[in-house]
Amino acid sequence: MKTTLRAALSVALLIGFYVLAVGLVVAVGAFGLGYGTDWDGSGAPTSLRPFVVGAAIALLLALIFAFGRVLALRPSPPAGVRLTQERAPELWALVRDLADRAGTREPDEIRLVGGANAAVTEESKLLGLIPGWRTVLVGLPLLRAYTVDQLRAVLAHEMGHFSGRHTATVRLAHRGRMVIVETVRGTTVGVLRAVLTGYAHLYVAVEQSVSRELEYEADRTAVAAGGKTAMVSALREIRVVATGWDEYLEHHVLPAYDRGHLPEDLFGGFAAYLTACREEIRERSVEVAPAEPGWWDSHPPIGARIAALRFVPDVPVAADGRPATALLPDLDAAGRQLQAGLFERPGVRLLPWDRLTPTLAYQSARGLAHPLFQAATRLTGRADADLDQLLDLFAADRYADLARELSLDTDAESGLEALTAAFEGAVEAAAVDSGAAAWQHSWTGPPELLTTTGEPLPLGELVELAGDPATVPAARDRLAALGIRTSVAAPTGAATA
Repeated sequence: MKTTLRAALSVALLIGFYVLAVGLVVAVGAFGLGYGTDWDGSGAPTSLRPFVVGAAIALLLALIFAFGRVLALRPSPPAGVRLTQERAPELWALVRDLADRAGTREPDEIRLVGGANAAVTEESKLLGLIPGWRTVLVGLPLLRAYTVDQLRAVLAHEMGHFSGRHTATVRLAHRGRMVIVETVRGTTVGVLRAVLTGYAHLYVAVEQSVSRELEYEADRTAVAAGGKTAMVSALREIRVVATGWDEYLEHHVLPAYDRGHLPEDLFGGFAAYLTACREEIRERSVEVAPAEPGWWDSHPPIGARIAALRFVPDVPVAADGRPATALLPDLDAAGRQLQAGLFERPGVRLLPWDRLTPTLAYQSARGLAHPLFQAATRLTGRADADLDQLLDLFAADRYADLARELSLDTDAESGLEALTAAFEGAVEAAAVDSGAAAWQHSWTGPPELLTTTGEPLPLGELVELAGDPATVPAARDRLAALGIRTSVAAPTGAATA
């Protein structure tokens, strides 16, 4: 009853929102046409009258534009791979069952998307009162991370938002929230925007409990369809999956993509990353979670949703702990198709992870070394600078000269730091070129350069020995013992492996 009353009040406020906007325009117009003719007491029309009337017209046009923009707004077709009933029969059967349990119609299509989430969208009309094309969106990262039980719970929650238990008034109040926010966003006139923004805050404050009750109700629908254990587990893991996906893209995929590379199996790589780092990601996901949701957020905190489920009666459900990927037989083909649509572009080179990471690390090492070899060439006049020539310059105590050539616009200390980093790159590249070491991919940290015996390349020791003219001969001996050839020709620029 309380939710229904709040919803009714929200609908009244929704009507009042546009009454207020029109009233503001009328008030400004009346002020300009009526009272704006005798401001100076002389009875003569004031010169400000056209400006006031013009302001009223501008406000009216801004309101018409903003409201028309909201009415004309249609959700763009979701990017992703359409899963037909023949392509994913078990997933379709699951979704149909959930729609039946929620007392709503089944979707018109299911799409596989690239986000770490699941949702149900509908191209409805008249603020959601007239139904339209309904699409279930399933994120492939979620499929890679969830069990069938967890995915069932999340999809049941989303289908629960279309449950017949939500009255038309409640649905209208919730849709009104989105309409008001979009209208405010589309309003650029300062005065009108300021007034409508204040009213939007009032509307959200009243409607907030309605939206959050819809979330709690959808959670109860999920429990009824899949059991409490699965729903609680899905809620606990959703932020872990979302945080992991963001980190995976930021630290492993996008740096490669910016340099013209992509993993052959983008989503399979995410599954491997999540398996290797799940507990660390879990700790970080708690750190980035907001203590309290923003005033505009219609979702209660996940902790509050889990706590509320303690009071929901559980239902016996046959457990299905299979990976959710079992619901999509042609997972690999669908993943490649989705990856091609979202990330690939002409010229991008696809590599497996065990080649992609070494390629990028080698490019970085050669990129660091290249300016140092150029500096050595300028100092000596030799065009075939190599690691052996660098050691000759070190033995002659020409560190400062190299540092100046390497970093012309920096101080001595920064120049020496750049020299050290560049020399490390030169040693790393020479070790790989000599077959004495290889880069090993790691999900938990930067790639490691390991020798043929499986030990990390003693880069620090080599730098220390090369950093003193007296120990440069020892550096040569150590490099030779490691199988690193110092006479390998220097690269003419950063190149791929």
